[in-house]
Amino acid sequence: MSVLTPQHVAQAFGTPVSTYLWPDSEQMNAELHKGLLALEASDEGIHHSNIGGWHSKTDLLSHTEIDGIPTLSERIVSMVGDMARFHAREDVTKEFKMRVDCWANISRSGNYANIHDHGGAVWSGVYYVSSGQPRTDDPANGKLELIDPRTGIAMVGAEYGTRSGRFLVDPMPGLMIVFPSWLKHMVHPFVGTGERISIAFNVNIIPAR
Repeated sequence: MSVLTPQHVAQAFGTPVSTYLWPDSEQMNAELHKGLLALEASDEGIHHSNIGGWHSKTDLLSHTEIDGIPTLSERIVSMVGDMARFHAREDVTKEFKMRVDCWANISRSGNYANIHDHGGAVWSGVYYVSSGQPRTDDPANGKLELIDPRTGIAMVGAEYGTRSGRFLVDPMPGLMIVFPSWLKHMVHPFVGTGERISIAFNVNIIPAR
């Protein structure tokens, strides 16, 4: 006989992750693709967690000369705003401002990103502009992996539950994912042709006075 009901079970220490495949993204992605390749050609960028590839400076949203950047900015603010309001405590005002840092990553065959997190922010996320043409023999090829923060999850028997497993994100053009900035993640090596272009962002929430 079952004795447990939903009020007897709490999802303690859960990690919120939101994904959304934005519709009608083809034109914007084409504009971003063209503009980011031009920016790459004129700016050597910076090196952070990326191994190979090109990592722009974190002021990407200021490059309004790139068609598609204003719409991208609106999408980031909309999705992160929804996440922040959804997860705010009842005693905290849901009126706030956001400070957004944003940068582009262009990866070609052999490029990847080490395990890292984004200190100094509240929410982080990624938007995919293009996925390139990956080889299909590696199921993790070029994918983002969010690292399970529960250090004991590898205990014996965990594989039989529904709360274990890897969280791999397929880099589909138009997909945006948002997660807490403290969550460690990595990008598996991309092997294939063309460019895998993503735009990452950090967001700080500034409560209204």
